[in-house]
Amino acid sequence: MQASFTPDGELLVPSPTAASPWSDEMVNGHHMGGLVGWGVQRDCADPEFQLSRMTVDMVRAVPMRPLRVETRRTRDGRRLRAVDVSVLADDVEVLRGSAVLLRRSEHPESEPWAPTAWDVPPPEAIEGPAGGPMSWEIRRINPWGSAEPGRVWMRETAEFVAGEPLTPLLRAALMADFTNPLSNSGPDGLAFINTDVTMYLVRDPRGEWIGMESAGHLGDGGVAFGTTWMYDRDGLIGHGVAGALPDPRIQARQAGRPGPR
Repeated sequence: MQASFTPDGELLVPSPTAASPWSDEMVNGHHMGGLVGWGVQRDCADPEFQLSRMTVDMVRAVPMRPLRVETRRTRDGRRLRAVDVSVLADDVEVLRGSAVLLRRSEHPESEPWAPTAWDVPPPEAIEGPAGGPMSWEIRRINPWGSAEPGRVWMRETAEFVAGEPLTPLLRAALMADFTNPLSNSGPDGLAFINTDVTMYLVRDPRGEWIGMESAGHLGDGGVAFGTTWMYDRDGLIGHGVAGALPDPRIQARQAGRPGPR
């Protein structure tokens, strides 16, 4: 499958696999997390540090045009590093993010409460899709709109940037945006578009597959957020939070009628 982006000097040129399902003129939210994660990885990678938090602020629609990713370290301490990321199209900031990286160390014996590990079938035991235009694969553990929390296995199936390996950090960053459709959907489908996503990780995922489970939705007066737990085959690795607003265009599409433009 074609890579999602092709390098062209200092720019990343999106391919059709990076396009949003809502418009072929804008980059998918899935890849927005990848752009921020890729910038952090390119400029701040250090095996002694773990990406602890990554936030993506979707300040504008990201166009399907060549993009420049810039980073700036705002803190470079012995135990904590912080970096700001800006994604620009034609010198206009269309996406911004930030990350906090923490130095790995010996873990204390303290055991605060944590959710129990999920007990679900492995991805290979679940029938998968026959293929499609997206750069990732989804295996649904339970049906959309069911009464129980939504659960899925996901994996990236294409290179993010042509010629570069898909690192564990990138695999996690690419899946973070799925927090919105998984946690902010109801029996009638998805009515919300997310304005941001934040991912917390305690360790990098192992292997290709990342599991996600809805941890709940909260909303009032048209302002909402949803949360997820993130897993790999060995257990819980992180948490996702997505702020969201209702979007009539999405609601209209879910109902099968033309939406406002």
